[in-house]
Amino acid sequence: MDWQDIDYVKDGTTAIIALNRPEKLNAVRMRSLDELVAALDDADADDAIRAVVVTGNGRAFCAGTDLSDGFDLPMGGDPATGEGVPPDAGGRVTLRLYEMTKPVIAAVNGPAVGFGATSLLAMDFRLAAAEAKFCYIFARRGIVAESCSSWFLPRIVGVATALDWMLTGRMIPAQEALQKGLVQDVVPAEALLPRAMEIARGIAETTAPVSVAINRQLMWKMLDAEHPRVAHALESRGVAATLAGPDAREGARAFAERRAPAFTSKASDAAFMRAWWS
Repeated sequence: MDWQDIDYVKDGTTAIIALNRPEKLNAVRMRSLDELVAALDDADADDAIRAVVVTGNGRAFCAGTDLSDGFDLPMGGDPATGEGVPPDAGGRVTLRLYEMTKPVIAAVNGPAVGFGATSLLAMDFRLAAAEAKFCYIFARRGIVAESCSSWFLPRIVGVATALDWMLTGRMIPAQEALQKGLVQDVVPAEALLPRAMEIARGIAETTAPVSVAINRQLMWKMLDAEHPRVAHALESRGVAATLAGPDAREGARAFAERRAPAFTSKASDAAFMRAWWS
């Protein structure tokens, strides 16, 4: 793809996606969302890539939707019935993140507002620079939660905190985000990308691709399973699949021989898992 709104580079086993509209504080437009989905598609399909890092160029992570020309978003349909209502544009990105087989690491280098804050929620690791801020600003703009955030946010920080942040639309400093569990770590700005890359390399060097792909999907999709037996059934399938593959044998040998494992599977070898969610 002819990237205009993002930078997309591959650094060894890591794909780095950087929002690249610094003059707009990386506010997104429809093209930006299309490019994000395309980059995630590329990274997920590339068996050489083991993890994805998402960050922003310049001093912001993402200032939300570009409002230079107002809310230039698809409109129409009947809100009461849902008939003819166009899908929320940001939700396309979040749902693509939700379906990833590779871990996604957010490196939040500055303000993350609106879509900038909601797009993080379907990522697996969220790291913030000390000066980062977060804002679910929707009520202050006369709109509502988007990008599936009403599903993700209460599951990550709890419903009381989610209500506080969504109903007030206030700015959330990095330390509060850390205390409430939105981010896992707050580091100096200069250490942010190196820390994200350290996590990505650790995954690539020590874990089995098929195991990571299945575990990632199980963790997210069992959040709304109606009973533990659903997890039991699907974990049983995963155990059977991995025991039949080469990685389980290699993992046991590496442990016995006190060496690092040399796994040979690929994330695409977990494609059978798609039938589980149909």
